[in-house]
Amino acid sequence: MTEFQASTPALTSRLSAVLNARSVAIVGASADPGKITGRPLAYMLARGYAGKLYPVNPSRSEVQGQRSYPSLSAIGEPVDLAIIGTGAEQVESVIAEGIAAGVKAFVVFSSGFAETGDEGRALQRRLSVLARANSVAILGPNCLGLANSATGLIASFTTALEETPLKRGGFSLVSQSGALGAYWLDIVLRSGLGFSQWISTGNECDVDAAEAIDCLVDDPQTRVIGLYIEDIHDTLAFRRALQRAAAANKPVIAIKSGRSQAGAQAAASHTGALAGDDALYDACLLQYGALRVDSLSAMIDAARLFLFDSVPPGPRLAVMSVSGGAGVLIADEAEALRLTVPAFTDTTLRSLAPVLPSFMRPANPLDLTGNVVQNTASISQALQAVADDPGIDVIVLFVGMMHSIASAFTDALAAARQRIHRPIVVIWMGAMESTVATLEAARIPVFLDIPQAMQALATAIRVDALQRAARTASLPSKRPAGAAATRRVLTEWDGKQLLRTQQAVGLPEGVLVPPATSAKPLTKSLNYPVAAKLQASALTHKSDVGGVVLRIGSDEALADAVDRLNAVGRALQVELQGVLVEQMIPFDHELLLGLRRDPRFGEVLTLARGGVEVELDADALTRLLPLDAAQVEAMLRGLRSARLLDGFRGRPAADIPAVARRIAKLCDWFLANEALEEIEINPLAVRGSDVWALDALVTQGA
Repeated sequence: MTEFQASTPALTSRLSAVLNARSVAIVGASADPGKITGRPLAYMLARGYAGKLYPVNPSRSEVQGQRSYPSLSAIGEPVDLAIIGTGAEQVESVIAEGIAAGVKAFVVFSSGFAETGDEGRALQRRLSVLARANSVAILGPNCLGLANSATGLIASFTTALEETPLKRGGFSLVSQSGALGAYWLDIVLRSGLGFSQWISTGNECDVDAAEAIDCLVDDPQTRVIGLYIEDIHDTLAFRRALQRAAAANKPVIAIKSGRSQAGAQAAASHTGALAGDDALYDACLLQYGALRVDSLSAMIDAARLFLFDSVPPGPRLAVMSVSGGAGVLIADEAEALRLTVPAFTDTTLRSLAPVLPSFMRPANPLDLTGNVVQNTASISQALQAVADDPGIDVIVLFVGMMHSIASAFTDALAAARQRIHRPIVVIWMGAMESTVATLEAARIPVFLDIPQAMQALATAIRVDALQRAARTASLPSKRPAGAAATRRVLTEWDGKQLLRTQQAVGLPEGVLVPPATSAKPLTKSLNYPVAAKLQASALTHKSDVGGVVLRIGSDEALADAVDRLNAVGRALQVELQGVLVEQMIPFDHELLLGLRRDPRFGEVLTLARGGVEVELDADALTRLLPLDAAQVEAMLRGLRSARLLDGFRGRPAADIPAVARRIAKLCDWFLANEALEEIEINPLAVRGSDVWALDALVTQGA
């Protein structure tokens, strides 16, 4: 690059001062290009960065052939970006000096901050205050920096750029981990995919993943956003950023590490266990349009389909193979991933018949046989015949080795890519690098094994529906309030008195029988059968201690049950409120419904198969509020046990849309009652369109 590329479109966020920096100072710049503070300068000099470079090193007048300055203020003119790699104890003063000298943004490599303990956290908080008070951007600390392939800016010391040249592309990454980000960068450069922007956010004292995603949404060169996260603090900003990406049709392919166990939740209910930390992240990514994957390879495989415009509009595969066995394996993998391999139309079969040897009958999967070695023209003919089938969304071609006729395949595929308006995906086991390069130059993605390709297809196909849903997803009106200072678990009786103020879910008729009180005068308005339940704030799971008696059918049995339950309470030495006697209601299905306020994500709904089996088989889904009835219905239908609600094997069916409307109304009531911290209803009894809270655990915050 002989001049700074002024034509590069400006990014609209404040990160433009970082990613489009036209002048860069490197504080503590080393003359050794192998050292942390020597690498950025060496990288930018080698890659032709055309902006101004200012090494800052008071001990040297020249660094790597560039004039060196004793301090940021000594440069004598404003600088867009300063890279800092000093000791942690010096960073604050360097940033303060830079702000006074007109530096707009900082990248801080230095470690020794929040990751080290209380003293480091305090130091990091001071950096946050500096950034906010002076309207500058700080990336890091404890980060690996960033790179912009369009300008040659490399504010990083990653070893991924030691030998590999920059290559422009439509893929960008935001990573909270420097090392994972470096592995990603190495893979996309070595594979030839290239990248647009690469951002490692580190400890996020100021610039966080949400702001980085926002920045990439506005980057016209970015088509796909990769994301690696460990923790998100501003979850509302994060949800907004994901929603903006969905609105811009930019897929976000995310890895979230740390699948924490729900035992970390300090909740008395099952809901905290079912909606553990990872379930909330999963819900957030899903609801706001991000594809979650488990590895960098899965992320890059799915991105390849988007970058080569090869994401099919649907799941219907035409499978072509030089190996009958490979075709069967592809079909098996497709079925496991909910992809389909439909039969070809009669017209397609007739077109294929003259292409194949006489001993083969055309079908999907299509076995081209080894005959292609002596009849390479059959490749093009078969591709055209299959591409014309209206019941097909994508062509998957399997090839193994066949290096001697590789050019026949690549020529046929490249020509087909120009005239066929269907995605073509190639699985080529044992492919030579030159073959892969030729095909990908023709914008045909190549995978080296069957599971890799099929998983990428199954992942990428989901994005359209996810993004459509994300564009209309509601956002909370304000950020979560954080954890309540104190929490008070109500008895079932007290909790149900609160629940009687809502109009969504029914409650059984019931009365409270205080200790040492006869049940009969109080319960004469109830009809048998009834249930009797011991009431004490300390008893959150009454059935576990013998505190519930069901199907009571007479006055004598009721009196006996009340006496026995009071005796249980006395033996447990808990403060008793009494015995709740309730009308028993017949029902067909039981669910668990949990509503709670998470200190980080805010209000959350969990739905699960109800009853005591919830601990044995956690068939549960969690979503972030607010939700409408359609979204709640999708949750109900997403349970593994959803077929039971539809009336499995003659059992009565639930009116799922009506049930969803009732649950959505209860969610709105919960949102409006900010004093409530948690509600668990288990079971939530369902019969047709009617819904009742048979047992309820309610927690209030102070």
